[in-house]
Amino acid sequence: MSLADVLFPILLICPLSAVITVYIAHMYGRRFWPWLLFGFFVPLLSTFIAIGLGIRDARRQERAGNNK
Repeated sequence: MSLADVLFPILLICPLSAVITVYIAHMYGRRFWPWLLFGFFVPLLSTFIAIGLGIRDARRQERAGNNK
């Protein structure tokens, strides 16, 4: 396996994961740059973390709205 065989998938997956993570985080009002870097350096897992935090925040807001 050559170096190109290893780098090519990494150069596709990391930026794609970073963009998806930033988009999800932005939908829930999170900051751009920290999530872009997190998505780039922790690909795929960062996407699921952003989704989980978004769901958690939505549930908290829903509970806060019901308590008023």
